[in-house]
Amino acid sequence: MERLIFVTGLSGSGKSLAAQCFEDLGYFCVDNLPVTMIHPFCELIQRSADRMPHAALVVDAREGRFLQEFPETLKRLRENDLPVTLLFFDCSDEVLKRRFGGRTR
Repeated sequence: MERLIFVTGLSGSGKSLAAQCFEDLGYFCVDNLPVTMIHPFCELIQRSADRMPHAALVVDAREGRFLQEFPETLKRLRENDLPVTLLFFDCSDEVLKRRFGGRTR
């Protein structure tokens, strides 16, 4: 694998849009892959006959308690010399209010 990008950040900050952009750039993208499945996913991609050199994974709060394992998972991937990039998306309170203000629950 030539590049593995993790997209994370605040809810409503544009993570899903970023994943769509990475897909447009030829990345294999997975939104909300469970943290416990990241290592098997990477192994599968590396062994794949249809090599997928670029992947982007969206990791966010939907993970619940498994999210606590993410820092260790990221550390292990880097120790295995995988080219990992972490993107954290943020946005202002005003943008979030505008984005979610008209929605009813």
